[in-house]
Amino acid sequence: MKKKGKIVCSVLVIILATFGGMFYAWAQKPSSRMLLSSIYFMEVTLKNPGYLLHDINIMEMFREYGNGDTALTGKVGLSGMQQAKSSIYFDVDAKRSFAQKRISAQTDMNLVWIEMGELDFYAEDQTVYMDAPLLGEDIGYAFPTGQNLFLKMPDLTSDIDKEWFKDHLGDIAELTNQIDIEKTGKTLKDEDGTVSEEFVVTIPQGTGQFLWDLIGMESPDYDVVYSVYLTKQNHLRRLSIDLSDVLEGASLTIDGEDIGTAYFYYELPENERVEMTMTRNPKYSHWMDVEVDYFANNSKTYKMTTHLSWQETEDGFSLKATDMRMSCDMDQLAKGYFKGEVKKAKEPLPDLFGEKTDYIHNLEVIDWKTVRDDTEGFINEVLGKTSFSVFMDD
Repeated sequence: MKKKGKIVCSVLVIILATFGGMFYAWAQKPSSRMLLSSIYFMEVTLKNPGYLLHDINIMEMFREYGNGDTALTGKVGLSGMQQAKSSIYFDVDAKRSFAQKRISAQTDMNLVWIEMGELDFYAEDQTVYMDAPLLGEDIGYAFPTGQNLFLKMPDLTSDIDKEWFKDHLGDIAELTNQIDIEKTGKTLKDEDGTVSEEFVVTIPQGTGQFLWDLIGMESPDYDVVYSVYLTKQNHLRRLSIDLSDVLEGASLTIDGEDIGTAYFYYELPENERVEMTMTRNPKYSHWMDVEVDYFANNSKTYKMTTHLSWQETEDGFSLKATDMRMSCDMDQLAKGYFKGEVKKAKEPLPDLFGEKTDYIHNLEVIDWKTVRDDTEGFINEVLGKTSFSVFMDD
Protein backbone atom coordinates (compact mmCIF):
# COMPACT_ATOMS: atom_id res chain seq x y z
CA MET A 1 0.00 0.00 0.00
CA LYS A 2 2.83 2.32 0.94
CA LYS A 3 4.55 1.48 -2.33
CA LYS A 4 1.37 2.31 -4.24
CA GLY A 5 1.07 5.60 -2.43
CA LYS A 6 4.63 6.51 -3.26
CA ILE A 7 4.01 5.75 -6.93
CA VAL A 8 0.90 7.94 -6.98
CA CYS A 9 2.79 10.76 -5.25
CA SER A 10 5.66 10.42 -7.70
CA VAL A 11 3.26 10.57 -10.65
CA LEU A 12 1.58 13.70 -9.20
CA VAL A 13 4.95 15.35 -8.64
CA ILE A 14 5.96 14.57 -12.23
CA ILE A 15 2.64 15.93 -13.58
CA LEU A 16 2.85 19.08 -11.47
CA ALA A 17 6.48 19.59 -12.40
CA THR A 18 5.63 19.10 -16.08
CA PHE A 19 2.71 21.54 -16.01
CA GLY A 20 4.73 23.92 -13.84
CA GLY A 21 7.55 23.82 -16.35
CA MET A 22 5.11 24.32 -19.23
CA PHE A 23 3.51 27.29 -17.46
CA TYR A 24 6.92 28.77 -16.68
CA ALA A 25 7.97 28.41 -20.30
CA TRP A 26 4.67 29.94 -21.44
CA ALA A 27 4.96 32.76 -18.90
CA GLN A 28 8.41 33.72 -20.23
CA LYS A 29 7.06 34.43 -23.71
CA PRO A 30 6.74 38.18 -24.30
CA SER A 31 3.08 37.82 -25.36
CA SER A 32 2.31 35.90 -22.17
CA ARG A 33 4.06 38.52 -20.06
CA MET A 34 1.88 41.21 -21.62
CA LEU A 35 -1.26 39.23 -20.77
CA LEU A 36 -0.12 38.56 -17.21
CA SER A 37 0.73 42.24 -16.73
CA SER A 38 -2.82 43.14 -17.84
CA ILE A 39 -4.29 40.71 -15.32
CA TYR A 40 -2.13 42.14 -12.52
CA PHE A 41 -3.15 45.66 -13.54
CA MET A 42 -6.83 44.65 -13.43
CA GLU A 43 -6.67 42.79 -10.12
CA VAL A 44 -4.19 44.93 -8.15
CA THR A 45 -3.22 48.28 -9.67
CA LEU A 46 -6.76 49.54 -10.27
CA LYS A 47 -7.53 49.15 -6.55
CA ASN A 48 -4.35 50.89 -5.39
CA PRO A 49 -4.98 54.41 -4.00
CA GLY A 50 -1.58 55.38 -5.42
CA TYR A 51 -2.74 54.64 -8.99
CA LEU A 52 -2.98 57.88 -10.96
CA LEU A 53 -6.65 57.44 -11.94
CA HIS A 54 -7.84 55.69 -8.77
CA ASP A 55 -11.47 56.57 -8.05
CA ILE A 56 -11.67 58.89 -11.08
CA ASN A 57 -14.37 58.34 -13.68
CA ILE A 58 -12.16 59.15 -16.64
CA MET A 59 -15.00 58.66 -19.15
CA GLU A 60 -17.09 61.33 -17.42
CA MET A 61 -14.06 63.59 -17.06
CA PHE A 62 -13.28 63.46 -20.79
CA ARG A 63 -16.80 63.48 -22.22
CA GLU A 64 -18.65 65.85 -19.89
CA TYR A 65 -15.87 68.17 -18.77
CA GLY A 66 -13.22 68.05 -21.50
CA ASN A 67 -15.64 67.90 -24.44
CA GLY A 68 -18.65 69.52 -22.78
CA ASP A 69 -19.81 72.82 -21.34
CA THR A 70 -18.68 73.68 -17.81
CA ALA A 71 -18.79 76.49 -15.28
CA LEU A 72 -16.15 77.36 -12.68
CA THR A 73 -16.58 79.70 -9.73
CA GLY A 74 -14.17 80.44 -6.91
CA LYS A 75 -11.48 82.66 -5.48
CA VAL A 76 -7.85 83.14 -6.51
CA GLY A 77 -5.28 84.63 -4.14
CA LEU A 78 -1.84 85.89 -5.21
CA SER A 79 0.98 87.18 -3.03
CA GLY A 80 4.76 87.48 -2.96
CA MET A 81 4.96 89.41 -6.22
CA GLN A 82 8.14 91.43 -6.39
CA GLN A 83 6.50 94.77 -7.19
CA ALA A 84 3.31 94.44 -5.13
CA LYS A 85 3.04 95.50 -1.50
CA SER A 86 -0.18 93.64 -0.86
CA SER A 87 -1.90 90.39 -1.72
CA ILE A 88 -4.37 90.40 -4.60
CA TYR A 89 -7.61 88.43 -4.65
CA PHE A 90 -9.90 87.61 -7.56
CA ASP A 91 -13.47 86.37 -7.39
CA VAL A 92 -13.82 84.24 -10.52
CA ASP A 93 -16.90 83.33 -12.53
CA ALA A 94 -15.84 81.43 -15.65
CA LYS A 95 -17.56 79.36 -18.31
CA ARG A 96 -16.08 77.11 -20.98
CA SER A 97 -17.79 75.67 -24.04
CA PHE A 98 -16.00 73.07 -26.12
CA ALA A 99 -18.68 73.29 -28.82
CA GLN A 100 -18.17 77.06 -29.15
CA LYS A 101 -14.38 76.80 -28.65
CA ARG A 102 -14.71 79.73 -26.26
CA ILE A 103 -13.99 80.68 -22.63
CA SER A 104 -15.43 83.62 -20.73
CA ALA A 105 -14.06 84.52 -17.28
CA GLN A 106 -15.22 87.51 -15.27
CA THR A 107 -13.04 88.36 -12.28
CA ASP A 108 -13.48 91.00 -9.58
CA MET A 109 -10.11 92.19 -8.31
CA ASN A 110 -9.61 93.12 -4.66
CA LEU A 111 -6.72 94.27 -2.48
CA VAL A 112 -7.55 93.21 1.05
CA TRP A 113 -10.79 95.16 1.65
CA ILE A 114 -10.50 97.49 -1.35
CA GLU A 115 -12.53 96.66 -4.46
CA MET A 116 -10.33 97.49 -7.43
CA GLY A 117 -12.69 96.59 -10.26
CA GLU A 118 -13.25 94.03 -12.97
CA LEU A 119 -10.57 92.24 -15.00
CA ASP A 120 -11.96 89.79 -17.55
CA PHE A 121 -10.42 87.09 -19.72
CA TYR A 122 -11.69 85.38 -22.85
CA ALA A 123 -10.34 82.72 -25.18
CA GLU A 124 -11.27 81.44 -28.62
CA ASP A 125 -9.50 78.88 -30.81
CA GLN A 126 -5.84 79.92 -30.44
CA THR A 127 -6.19 83.39 -28.91
CA VAL A 128 -6.46 84.65 -25.34
CA TYR A 129 -8.07 88.05 -24.69
CA MET A 130 -7.85 90.32 -21.68
CA ASP A 131 -10.41 93.07 -21.06
CA ALA A 132 -9.72 95.54 -18.25
CA PRO A 133 -12.80 97.57 -17.29
CA LEU A 134 -11.01 98.60 -14.09
CA LEU A 135 -8.68 100.72 -16.27
CA GLY A 136 -11.51 102.38 -18.11
CA GLU A 137 -13.60 101.71 -21.18
CA ASP A 138 -12.25 99.93 -24.27
CA ILE A 139 -8.93 98.88 -22.73
CA GLY A 140 -7.88 95.33 -23.50
CA TYR A 141 -5.45 93.13 -25.40
CA ALA A 142 -5.43 90.04 -27.63
CA PHE A 143 -2.65 87.45 -27.31
CA PRO A 144 -2.42 84.93 -30.19
CA THR A 145 -0.75 81.76 -28.86
CA GLY A 146 -0.39 79.69 -32.02
CA GLN A 147 -1.70 76.67 -30.09
CA ASN A 148 -5.09 74.97 -30.13
CA LEU A 149 -6.67 75.85 -26.77
CA PHE A 150 -9.53 73.37 -27.19
CA LEU A 151 -8.06 69.95 -27.90
CA LYS A 152 -10.69 67.23 -28.14
CA MET A 153 -10.47 64.56 -25.46
CA PRO A 154 -11.11 60.89 -26.36
CA ASP A 155 -14.85 60.11 -26.38
CA LEU A 156 -14.49 57.07 -24.12
CA THR A 157 -17.36 54.59 -24.35
CA SER A 158 -16.59 53.07 -20.93
CA ASP A 159 -14.72 53.87 -17.77
CA ILE A 160 -11.37 52.04 -17.65
CA ASP A 161 -12.19 49.82 -14.69
CA LYS A 162 -12.14 46.17 -13.66
CA GLU A 163 -15.47 45.48 -15.37
CA TRP A 164 -14.10 46.68 -18.69
CA PHE A 165 -11.00 44.47 -18.32
CA LYS A 166 -13.13 41.44 -17.39
CA ASP A 167 -15.41 42.00 -20.37
CA HIS A 168 -12.44 42.25 -22.75
CA LEU A 169 -9.96 39.81 -21.27
CA GLY A 170 -10.51 37.52 -24.27
CA ASP A 171 -9.84 40.43 -26.64
CA ILE A 172 -6.68 41.29 -24.72
CA ALA A 173 -5.47 37.68 -24.90
CA GLU A 174 -6.13 37.61 -28.65
CA LEU A 175 -4.33 40.92 -29.14
CA THR A 176 -1.22 39.70 -27.30
CA ASN A 177 -0.85 37.07 -30.03
CA GLN A 178 -1.23 39.67 -32.80
CA ILE A 179 1.14 42.36 -31.59
CA ASP A 180 4.85 42.47 -32.34
CA ILE A 181 7.02 42.56 -29.21
CA GLU A 182 10.72 43.37 -29.20
CA LYS A 183 12.88 43.01 -26.11
CA THR A 184 15.37 45.88 -26.32
CA GLY A 185 17.81 44.83 -23.58
CA LYS A 186 17.33 48.15 -21.76
CA THR A 187 16.58 47.99 -18.05
CA LEU A 188 15.17 50.36 -15.45
CA LYS A 189 16.09 50.25 -11.76
CA ASP A 190 13.70 51.84 -9.26
CA GLU A 191 14.71 53.46 -5.99
CA ASP A 192 13.67 50.28 -4.17
CA GLY A 193 16.06 48.24 -6.32
CA THR A 194 13.40 46.64 -8.53
CA VAL A 195 14.67 46.03 -12.06
CA SER A 196 12.39 46.02 -15.07
CA GLU A 197 13.01 45.26 -18.75
CA GLU A 198 11.91 47.28 -21.76
CA PHE A 199 9.75 45.88 -24.55
CA VAL A 200 8.75 47.83 -27.65
CA VAL A 201 5.22 46.85 -28.64
CA THR A 202 3.70 47.36 -32.09
CA ILE A 203 -0.06 47.06 -32.59
CA PRO A 204 -0.44 46.34 -36.32
CA GLN A 205 -2.90 48.32 -38.36
CA GLY A 206 -6.32 46.64 -38.36
CA THR A 207 -5.97 44.93 -34.96
CA GLY A 208 -7.18 45.84 -31.47
CA GLN A 209 -10.56 47.17 -32.58
CA PHE A 210 -11.89 46.91 -29.01
CA LEU A 211 -9.30 49.52 -27.97
CA TRP A 212 -10.41 52.00 -30.62
CA ASP A 213 -14.04 51.34 -29.67
CA LEU A 214 -13.12 52.22 -26.08
CA ILE A 215 -11.47 55.47 -27.16
CA GLY A 216 -14.39 56.27 -29.46
CA MET A 217 -12.34 56.65 -32.63
CA GLU A 218 -11.85 55.01 -35.97
CA SER A 219 -9.15 52.37 -36.20
CA PRO A 220 -5.92 54.17 -37.22
CA ASP A 221 -4.50 53.52 -40.67
CA TYR A 222 -1.02 53.01 -39.26
CA ASP A 223 0.78 50.83 -36.72
CA VAL A 224 0.74 52.06 -33.12
CA VAL A 225 4.06 51.72 -31.27
CA TYR A 226 4.73 52.14 -27.56
CA SER A 227 7.26 51.09 -24.93
CA VAL A 228 6.65 49.20 -21.68
CA TYR A 229 8.90 48.20 -18.81
CA LEU A 230 7.93 45.01 -16.93
CA THR A 231 9.39 43.54 -13.77
CA LYS A 232 10.21 39.82 -13.47
CA GLN A 233 6.77 39.44 -11.87
CA ASN A 234 5.23 41.10 -14.96
CA HIS A 235 4.20 44.23 -13.10
CA LEU A 236 4.06 47.33 -15.29
CA ARG A 237 6.63 49.93 -14.21
CA ARG A 238 6.55 52.35 -17.13
CA LEU A 239 4.64 52.93 -20.36
CA SER A 240 5.64 55.54 -22.94
CA ILE A 241 3.84 56.48 -26.13
CA ASP A 242 4.38 59.08 -28.83
CA LEU A 243 1.20 61.13 -29.35
CA SER A 244 2.41 63.03 -32.40
CA ASP A 245 -0.25 61.47 -34.62
CA VAL A 246 -2.84 63.16 -32.40
CA LEU A 247 -0.90 66.23 -31.24
CA GLU A 248 2.33 66.99 -33.05
CA GLY A 249 5.30 67.06 -30.71
CA ALA A 250 3.49 65.44 -27.77
CA SER A 251 4.35 62.28 -25.83
CA LEU A 252 3.16 60.68 -22.60
CA THR A 253 4.85 58.48 -20.01
CA ILE A 254 3.16 56.86 -17.00
CA ASP A 255 5.51 55.59 -14.37
CA GLY A 256 6.04 54.06 -10.94
CA GLU A 257 5.29 50.98 -8.88
CA ASP A 258 1.67 52.10 -8.50
CA ILE A 259 1.50 53.71 -11.98
CA GLY A 260 1.00 56.88 -9.98
CA THR A 261 2.93 59.44 -12.03
CA ALA A 262 2.30 60.83 -15.50
CA TYR A 263 4.76 62.89 -17.54
CA PHE A 264 3.42 64.87 -20.48
CA TYR A 265 5.97 66.32 -22.91
CA TYR A 266 5.05 68.83 -25.60
CA GLU A 267 7.61 70.12 -28.11
CA LEU A 268 6.66 73.62 -29.26
CA PRO A 269 7.83 75.53 -32.32
CA GLU A 270 11.01 77.61 -32.15
CA ASN A 271 12.87 75.21 -29.84
CA GLU A 272 10.52 75.54 -26.89
CA ARG A 273 8.80 72.86 -24.87
CA VAL A 274 6.41 72.22 -22.00
CA GLU A 275 6.69 69.40 -19.48
CA MET A 276 3.92 68.57 -17.02
CA THR A 277 4.20 66.08 -14.17
CA MET A 278 1.21 64.78 -12.20
CA THR A 279 1.76 62.48 -9.21
CA ARG A 280 -1.01 60.87 -7.18
CA ASN A 281 -0.59 61.21 -3.41
CA PRO A 282 -2.01 58.02 -1.82
CA LYS A 283 -2.02 59.58 1.66
CA TYR A 284 -5.16 61.50 0.68
CA SER A 285 -8.27 60.27 -1.13
CA HIS A 286 -8.26 62.88 -3.92
CA TRP A 287 -4.91 64.58 -4.25
CA MET A 288 -2.29 65.17 -6.95
CA ASP A 289 0.99 67.05 -6.93
CA VAL A 290 1.37 69.00 -10.16
CA GLU A 291 4.42 70.61 -11.74
CA VAL A 292 4.51 72.45 -15.07
CA ASP A 293 7.77 73.61 -16.68
CA TYR A 294 7.95 75.86 -19.71
CA PHE A 295 11.38 75.93 -21.37
CA ALA A 296 11.43 79.13 -23.41
CA ASN A 297 13.79 79.99 -26.25
CA ASN A 298 15.03 82.99 -24.28
CA SER A 299 17.05 80.56 -22.12
CA LYS A 300 14.61 80.95 -19.23
CA THR A 301 12.61 78.24 -17.47
CA TYR A 302 9.20 79.09 -16.04
CA LYS A 303 7.79 76.77 -13.41
CA MET A 304 4.46 76.37 -11.64
CA THR A 305 3.88 73.85 -8.83
CA THR A 306 0.79 73.16 -6.75
CA HIS A 307 -1.09 70.56 -4.75
CA LEU A 308 -4.43 69.76 -6.41
CA SER A 309 -7.30 68.24 -4.42
CA TRP A 310 -10.96 67.65 -5.22
CA GLN A 311 -14.20 66.18 -3.88
CA GLU A 312 -17.33 65.20 -5.75
CA THR A 313 -20.41 67.38 -5.34
CA GLU A 314 -24.00 66.92 -6.49
CA ASP A 315 -23.45 68.37 -9.96
CA GLY A 316 -19.68 68.56 -10.27
CA PHE A 317 -16.72 68.71 -7.92
CA SER A 318 -15.00 71.13 -5.58
CA LEU A 319 -11.43 72.00 -6.47
CA LYS A 320 -8.50 73.36 -4.47
CA ALA A 321 -5.04 74.34 -5.68
CA THR A 322 -2.89 75.03 -2.63
CA ASP A 323 0.71 76.09 -2.15
CA MET A 324 0.78 77.35 -5.74
CA ARG A 325 4.19 78.73 -6.64
CA MET A 326 5.29 80.41 -9.87
CA SER A 327 8.92 81.12 -10.66
CA CYS A 328 11.35 81.99 -13.41
CA ASP A 329 14.79 80.40 -13.18
CA MET A 330 14.12 79.65 -9.51
CA ASP A 331 13.26 83.30 -8.77
CA GLN A 332 9.76 83.52 -7.33
CA LEU A 333 7.24 85.45 -9.39
CA ALA A 334 4.24 84.82 -7.14
CA LYS A 335 2.59 82.31 -4.85
CA GLY A 336 -1.09 81.71 -4.42
CA TYR A 337 -4.08 79.41 -4.22
CA PHE A 338 -7.43 78.65 -5.81
CA LYS A 339 -10.57 77.41 -4.10
CA GLY A 340 -13.78 76.84 -6.01
CA GLU A 341 -16.19 74.50 -7.74
CA VAL A 342 -16.56 73.07 -11.24
CA LYS A 343 -20.04 72.21 -12.51
CA LYS A 344 -21.33 70.49 -15.61
CA ALA A 345 -23.72 72.65 -17.62
CA LYS A 346 -27.18 71.08 -17.61
CA GLU A 347 -27.93 72.69 -20.98
CA PRO A 348 -25.67 74.03 -23.76
CA LEU A 349 -24.27 77.41 -22.73
CA PRO A 350 -25.38 80.53 -24.60
CA ASP A 351 -22.89 82.49 -26.70
CA LEU A 352 -20.05 83.19 -24.26
CA PHE A 353 -19.01 86.40 -26.01
CA GLY A 354 -22.54 87.66 -26.62
CA GLU A 355 -22.75 91.37 -27.46
CA LYS A 356 -19.01 91.77 -26.83
CA THR A 357 -17.98 89.61 -29.80
CA ASP A 358 -17.00 92.49 -32.11
CA TYR A 359 -15.27 94.36 -29.30
CA ILE A 360 -13.22 91.30 -28.30
CA HIS A 361 -12.23 90.55 -31.89
CA ASN A 362 -10.96 94.13 -32.34
CA LEU A 363 -8.74 94.33 -29.26
CA GLU A 364 -5.13 95.43 -29.69
CA VAL A 365 -2.99 92.41 -30.64
CA ILE A 366 0.21 91.90 -28.65
CA ASP A 367 2.79 89.15 -29.13
CA TRP A 368 2.51 87.17 -25.91
CA LYS A 369 6.24 86.43 -26.04
CA THR A 370 6.89 90.15 -25.70
CA VAL A 371 4.86 90.03 -22.50
CA ARG A 372 6.63 86.83 -21.44
CA ASP A 373 10.05 88.41 -21.82
CA ASP A 374 9.03 91.36 -19.66
CA THR A 375 6.05 90.10 -17.68
CA GLU A 376 6.80 92.37 -14.75
CA GLY A 377 7.00 95.41 -16.97
CA PHE A 378 3.71 94.59 -18.69
CA ILE A 379 1.90 93.99 -15.38
CA ASN A 380 3.31 97.18 -13.92
CA GLU A 381 2.24 99.11 -17.01
CA VAL A 382 -1.32 97.77 -16.83
CA LEU A 383 -1.78 97.96 -13.07
CA GLY A 384 0.04 101.29 -12.87
CA LYS A 385 -2.89 102.88 -14.69
CA THR A 386 -5.22 102.00 -11.83
CA SER A 387 -5.52 103.00 -8.20
CA PHE A 388 -3.49 99.84 -7.56
CA SER A 389 -0.40 101.93 -8.38
CA VAL A 390 -0.34 103.26 -4.81
CA PHE A 391 0.42 99.71 -3.68
CA MET A 392 3.31 99.26 -6.11
CA ASP A 393 6.99 99.71 -5.31
CA ASP A 394 8.72 102.53 -7.11
